[in-house]
Amino acid sequence: MLAHATPPAPSFLDAFLSGQLNDFFELAPGDVSAALDLPRSQERRELVDALSRYAASLGAPQAVFDNLERLRHPNARAVVTGQQTGLLLGPTYSLSKAATAVALAKRLSTEERPVVPIFWLATQDHDVAEIDHTYLLDGSETLRRIAVTLPAGAAVGRAPLTPELVATVKQGLAQLTPRPRFLSQVWELLAATAGSVTMFSDWFGAILMRLLGDAGLVLIDPMQRDVATLFAPLITAELADAQRTPEAINDAGRRLKSLGYEPQLGRGQDATNLFVELQGRRVLLRRVGAAFAAEDRRFTRAELLAMLEVDPTAITPAAGLRPVIQDATLPTAVFVLGPGELRYVAQLRDVYRFHGVPMPLTWPRASATVLEPVSARLLTGLGLRAVEFRNHRAETLERVLLERHGHAARFQAAASRLEAEFTTLLSAVDAIDPTLEGTVRNGHKHLAATMKRLRGKSGAALAKHDATTVRQFERLASHLLPLGQPAERVLSPFSHALKFGIEPLMDRFSTLEPSGDQELVL
Repeated sequence: MLAHATPPAPSFLDAFLSGQLNDFFELAPGDVSAALDLPRSQERRELVDALSRYAASLGAPQAVFDNLERLRHPNARAVVTGQQTGLLLGPTYSLSKAATAVALAKRLSTEERPVVPIFWLATQDHDVAEIDHTYLLDGSETLRRIAVTLPAGAAVGRAPLTPELVATVKQGLAQLTPRPRFLSQVWELLAATAGSVTMFSDWFGAILMRLLGDAGLVLIDPMQRDVATLFAPLITAELADAQRTPEAINDAGRRLKSLGYEPQLGRGQDATNLFVELQGRRVLLRRVGAAFAAEDRRFTRAELLAMLEVDPTAITPAAGLRPVIQDATLPTAVFVLGPGELRYVAQLRDVYRFHGVPMPLTWPRASATVLEPVSARLLTGLGLRAVEFRNHRAETLERVLLERHGHAARFQAAASRLEAEFTTLLSAVDAIDPTLEGTVRNGHKHLAATMKRLRGKSGAALAKHDATTVRQFERLASHLLPLGQPAERVLSPFSHALKFGIEPLMDRFSTLEPSGDQELVL
């Protein structure tokens, strides 16, 4: 129609799902049969023993150990996901990822070929600014930020869980107003899990285990020495030719850019895909001729291998190598990831090939919008879905205002009449002089832009006189778009559990389908 804007170019996710980016992956989107048939020759005994010890340290329920036994099966496969170990589970999408992996593994698993959900705790990461805080929306619809202090520059897996840190969280929860109905229940879980571990990242693991352990979710911590030992062959191979994988990543980035997509990863001229730990800090390794450097220190390859022999956690992968190490260690069939991760994994196909690791099926995670009763009622009253409000807030407000005040039909009728007139005009000028068609089409575009501006200005004028609708949109924004971002990217899942209880929240997540944008109504 005349007043409609030109459709935007496909998003990266849409391009991926439609097969336009298949050259960057080994398997086509959704091809789970091929994914399950990928050869996975990992020696399972050491891996499962290590995962079992970690599960026991977190107080895992029997369902986790049952799945670990299934993982020993030579035909067993895994649906793997992961996330940084944020405070109070970080944003809700951490839980969405885990629930996606659980649901997909359950769907794919058979007696002959068990499929186990595994969550990779990103404890090697050192960007503490992304995990040292959490957001909660309290009962007064005020966004609260709770922040703690973590060691700067160190791998998160090195951060201790101190009494002061736990007390900071308790104090932050106590300041929520009004007092959340389920504060005691939530704090009981947080206190019990904090009391069972000594490291910050293990607190995340223990909480996640309490929430999804009964669903059989297995956790892996790459900073555990018995797990990190399993990475040594691939790290050794990386050190033997440290230039190849950065070049492969940059080449894929150039190809993505030629298609109109900005690459997520870029490696400097002398950068490797490895970090080394120096005096408690994680520092990127650079190539210096046949040797290596990190800040002002030089290393030979032999010295780095000796360091790895003493402490297998001393050398860790950068983002361009981490998924490959993950899938060299685990019998991964499917890798569940978010939109940003999808973009950087698209640059890793040749890194997988270089190391001889089969690239698993990439599976975009399910997106969960948790709707509290107030937001569910507002959406129903406005005749909206959460995704519509979230992705097109301004346009949706404009449309609702025009509809509520009886102007939408008039705009639509006028646009239809103008569209018909332009069609008639095009036929007329074509009969007179076909070269005039471009002039008519340019006029069509200008009129469409004018109609769009007129709709916007009309909506803005109505907003000044309709405080009720504007207030409803503002309330919805506080729930669905805190900080101007989708709620699942900002709010901790405990934001909802504090008000409505842990069990109702997890009941809703147990219904999550393994793909698509979904509303979970409390």
